[in-house]
Amino acid sequence: MKSVIISTVFAIGLVLLGAGSMSAQTSVAGEWDGAFNTPGGARPVKFIFKVDGEKLSGTAKRTSGDVPLTGTIKGNVITFAYTVNYNDNALTLSFGGTVTGDNMSGTVSFGESGEGADWSAKRTPKPPTQ
Repeated sequence: MKSVIISTVFAIGLVLLGAGSMSAQTSVAGEWDGAFNTPGGARPVKFIFKVDGEKLSGTAKRTSGDVPLTGTIKGNVITFAYTVNYNDNALTLSFGGTVTGDNMSGTVSFGESGEGADWSAKRTPKPPTQ
């Protein structure tokens, strides 16, 4: 009986440890330096993500101005979108991809055109503490 209890406690501990590791692996909260390809060349962008469960919010910091973003993170699968003003029209950029450690990548589609392009981002290193 004692060995069953010890085995059960050990198994529960492993499950909890694994759950903590999975959430740490998929946490995208913070700043990411990214870029995506367009017909006019690569466009840099900094993503700042806030996470609430599976919901994402945040900001896409672009050279032509910051815009809010929303999306989801489920396991290592990320989707998010933001809308910009392009030639006096609203254009929604929809990103989908996967997160692997401090890197993420996938495909971005540009509005209703349905055309996709590659994108990637790397977690912005935290400055060293003094």
